[in-house]
Amino acid sequence: MGVGLATVDLLCVVPRVERRLVEVSVFSMQGGGSATNILAVLSTLGVSGRYFGRVGDDEFGRFILRSLQGLSIDTSVLSIEKGKVSPVSVIEIDELSHKRKILLSRGNVTPLSTRDLPDRLLDGARLLCIDGSQPALQAAVAEKARAKGVAVLLNASQLSGGMGELLTLSDIVVGSERFANEIAPSEELADSLREITRLGPRIAVITMGEAGAVALEGTKLVQQDAIDVFVEDTTGAGDAFCGAFAYAQLKDWPLERALPFANAAAGLACRSLGSRSGLPTVDEVTDAVKRG
Repeated sequence: MGVGLATVDLLCVVPRVERRLVEVSVFSMQGGGSATNILAVLSTLGVSGRYFGRVGDDEFGRFILRSLQGLSIDTSVLSIEKGKVSPVSVIEIDELSHKRKILLSRGNVTPLSTRDLPDRLLDGARLLCIDGSQPALQAAVAEKARAKGVAVLLNASQLSGGMGELLTLSDIVVGSERFANEIAPSEELADSLREITRLGPRIAVITMGEAGAVALEGTKLVQQDAIDVFVEDTTGAGDAFCGAFAYAQLKDWPLERALPFANAAAGLACRSLGSRSGLPTVDEVTDAVKRG
């Protein structure tokens, strides 16, 4: 079950020039947004998912809906609001350095509230994935999940309002280095992880890009180097990591198996432009882990 941001990503690869008119060398339009990206990864790995959110009835909203349905993601609890503009991201990527600049518009869709939660929202769910984009709503869903025995995974790219409460309600948190430095600053990542787990999660993971990832569960600390792969674009790499780590949790894999799998999936997702175009299969990720 995914609750969070769904967008259309407009990806533009551009030369490093300062001119009023710049012609892009590559353009792509893809589904995006952390929560739906995680569901897209899980779908590619063979796990069924459901998305709860709201989009407008504009072309972007219809594109978001089609992209989810094309991945066989259940959209039965996705609401469409008439006369509204859906969220969209414009992602500018430097064709030499591959550095990104992201312009995000959340549109003018009416934010969902706890009154909008359907009774059957978590029916059949084993894992709830949230991204901190709607903290009050996600906290309410997380409370319902915990009451039903559904595990909660929080994808935390940065510290924002309400994140503290979401941490206390989460079983697993996957955070960026930036998030770790903001929520639990320390010179040692192991100390940051211990502090994060004291706030609630039983598993805490810090992703470090090309430096790999490190995770803590109880007293078990596992560190994993990044795989060797040609990087075309890092858009959605963190979401790919979360989706693959969620897959490993659903398979009840131990941390020392889950972390290399998620790390390899994130690396493979960087092979092509955008968060959806290069999602790897289970066999591809497994082979990458074996190659080291």
